[in-house]
Amino acid sequence: MAAVNSALQHMSMLQSESAKVHDRIATGLKVGSASDNGTVWAMAQVMRTDNESRGSALTSIDLGTGVVETALAAAEGISDLMVEMQSKLVAATDTTLDEQSWRSLMTDFIELGNQATRLADNASFNDLNLLGSGGEDLSVLIGANPGDTLTIAAEDLTDGGGIFDAGLAANLPQSDNSIVATQPTSADVAAFETSMSDVTSAVSRLGVGLRSLEIQKTLLVKQIDVTSAGIGNLIDADLGRESAKLQALQVREQLGIQALEIANRSPRVILSFFQ
Repeated sequence: MAAVNSALQHMSMLQSESAKVHDRIATGLKVGSASDNGTVWAMAQVMRTDNESRGSALTSIDLGTGVVETALAAAEGISDLMVEMQSKLVAATDTTLDEQSWRSLMTDFIELGNQATRLADNASFNDLNLLGSGGEDLSVLIGANPGDTLTIAAEDLTDGGGIFDAGLAANLPQSDNSIVATQPTSADVAAFETSMSDVTSAVSRLGVGLRSLEIQKTLLVKQIDVTSAGIGNLIDADLGRESAKLQALQVREQLGIQALEIANRSPRVILSFFQ
């Protein structure tokens, strides 16, 4: 009888282990819940949480990239317009020109400046504008923690905003764009060229900011991939090993059945002597 009980216990253990192996093969997980391995499950949960936060940061970076790309494209356009404006302004300083000629050049200068201002005013993405008057700095989430942020400074490129200074207001004492107060001088050209340099610096800063976002995104994607792989190493089942283990258990179960049959046969042999 003891042999039968032992065989039954052994079969029960094998069936329980087989059920676990079947579950691991079916789910692909060796740690599917805290009951499998509480420590490993908790570690995996923390890593999952970090990756969810990184996913939010990726969204923030993508939105921030759109804002900066839009601002950069507009700022480059303003810089290109300023090259044309500088040419008009220099030409208008020629004292050999008659009044109609230099006024015509300055009218072109003013219109180009107005186009530049419109570019700055319309450089919005997702209702965010880094170039408009009163624009705020852009804070982008770049990591799993709320404090992991990258700030892209606003660059006010509207006329008179401190960077782009075409002196349009001074040159337009009336609403008629064709009216210019006085013929420009070399001092006006020098001041405008200083503004051109300031705008070029603003474009450069925006370019650096965009590149920083690209670098942070690459790092973030790598962190997500590495963390996902780490989670897999912790909780994923080795299906090859589990399949081999299942086959071994099936063989042991067959042997166990045979052992149980032998154990059951022994009492019958003894009883036959009393017949």
